[in-house]
Amino acid sequence: MAVILCSYCISSIHTARREAQSSAPITTTTNARPKRADAQPSWVQQALEESRGGKDS
Repeated sequence: MAVILCSYCISSIHTARREAQSSAPITTTTNARPKRADAQPSWVQQALEESRGGKDS
């Protein structure tokens, strides 16, 4: 029984790999905008500048 289960698992893995290589890659659009450090809202930038200024004083 264990031999049958192992051979089925190996066969399934090989089949899944073959299908993944032959199919076109799927692209996701969940995060369309790239994350940039300078893309923060102005209020965030202002709060960061105030907190940095407060630490220096």
